[in-house]
Amino acid sequence: MIDIIGGGILGLTMAYELLKSGQQVRVWERSKTLGGLMGRITLDELGGVSCDRYYHAILNSDRTLMGLMEELGLRKRVQMVSTKMGFYHDGQSYPMSTPLEFLRFPPLSMLDRMRLAYTILACRQIKDWRKLEQLPVAEWLNGLSGEQATRHIWTPLLRAKFDGDFSQVPATYIWSRLVRTTDTRSKDGSQELMCYLPNGYQELIDALAAAVRARGGTITTGATVEQIRIAGEQVVGLQVDGQEVASNHVVLTTQTPIARRLLPPEAAQVNAQWGQLDGYLGIVCMLLVLRHSLTPYYTLNITDERIPFTGVIETTNLIDPCHVGGFHLVYLPKYVAPSSPYASMDDEELQRTFLNYLRQMFPNLHDGAIAAMRIGRERYVEPLHPVGATDLIPTMRSAIYGLYLANTSQIYPQLTNGESVCSFARQVAVELRYATSAKTMLHSNLLMNL
Repeated sequence: MIDIIGGGILGLTMAYELLKSGQQVRVWERSKTLGGLMGRITLDELGGVSCDRYYHAILNSDRTLMGLMEELGLRKRVQMVSTKMGFYHDGQSYPMSTPLEFLRFPPLSMLDRMRLAYTILACRQIKDWRKLEQLPVAEWLNGLSGEQATRHIWTPLLRAKFDGDFSQVPATYIWSRLVRTTDTRSKDGSQELMCYLPNGYQELIDALAAAVRARGGTITTGATVEQIRIAGEQVVGLQVDGQEVASNHVVLTTQTPIARRLLPPEAAQVNAQWGQLDGYLGIVCMLLVLRHSLTPYYTLNITDERIPFTGVIETTNLIDPCHVGGFHLVYLPKYVAPSSPYASMDDEELQRTFLNYLRQMFPNLHDGAIAAMRIGRERYVEPLHPVGATDLIPTMRSAIYGLYLANTSQIYPQLTNGESVCSFARQVAVELRYATSAKTMLHSNLLMNL
């Protein structure tokens, strides 16, 4: 029996893959609903309209994800749309969706634009990411793109993404991002193509849960795993809501700081090893449900340092508004360090602050256009990997037999998204099958030799 702690897309995909190979699986989820960050919320004041808690997209190049949806009968539900991207610079929005629009971007000279294009092409040629892992991202970008492009494009984006301090961010971050996003272009390069499921990732989550149960796996929601039980350097069980549950294989898919809290004193060495690299940024995200569209862009990047949120993400420029009651969804995310004042702001103050800044960008946004608002908060979202720290990433297998860690911090250098998470889940499932079968074979051989 393999117990998986966490019912997000990682845990559910892993459970599904393990069940396909004949393993017995139980999934434990603390929340009453499955999906984690990829789940949905219901807006009761709008007649029960539901939408994604946070913004998510599927790329047409997401091969693992598309293959999984094909297996689960969802591939025919996937919609593909041409989307637009813009930049908000010096009080004005500029389209940046086509090569021609790129060449017209005012802050950059022709030479700057050529160097920026070279940066993108150079990234696609790099195969050995470990060299990039030793380079601070700003230093690397300045050498490729030049001072002007770095100052006007990269620095504002990095500052927003990492809450002001990106001094220890390695070059792998931009490399991975550019390689992934440039795969979304149409064959002639003129369009950015993105995909979605009409009811968001919740469709995939529900289909995975159904497939897990259909194959004999169990999923328990509303269950608090309080501690992993260890004896004789191996896992012997779980403590769940005050009850003992026997187990000899436990996979923790929770963020590393949360996983460490579940370890007993007997696992002090593992706890210390996992703690070498357990930094995370959190997020605060304001969702505006509007009665009309705000921008023509799916993503409006912001280079103005006075604006606190990372960008303006209007997901209904990807998702047809008919799937969300005809409303228009705008997400204003801000990644936050634990010490950030935005992390401790109450919802009312955060709404007021973000709205004030948004109205600086869009003076015609009036109260009557806003149908609903929500504030989302998560403490652990973006795993931090400082320059040169790859060797500190915890391995999946621990020194304690039967105890495994498999979470988004180990996906590095890939970015955390549906594709990378599902691909990682499949890799972990393969390793788990090997690890558990190797132990079983060893035990059988010992019995035969007695």
